[in-house]
Amino acid sequence: NMRDGVFKADHALPTMTIDEYLAEEKRRGGIVDGGGEVGATNGVADEDDVEETNRATMKAREWDEFVEANPRGSGNTLNRG
Repeated sequence: NMRDGVFKADHALPTMTIDEYLAEEKRRGGIVDGGGEVGATNGVADEDDVEETNRATMKAREWDEFVEANPRGSGNTLNRG
C-alpha cells in the first residue's frame, strides 16, 4: 500500500542497541580490554635525554626544509592530461 510507505525512513534503521552491539563485539573478541602500565609511558619524551631531543629536533628541521623546498602542488606538472 502506498500510504504505508510515505512516512517510512529512507535508510535502514538500527536493529540493535549500542549496548547489544558492544556485547556482541566483546563476545566475538573484537574489543580489546586492558592496556595497563605497559602503554602508560608510550609517546612521552624524556626531557633529560639530550641525544633523543637532538635527534627529534634535527628530524623536525629536515622535514621543515623539505616542505619549504617542495611546496604543495609543485609535483609532476608535465604529465597532466
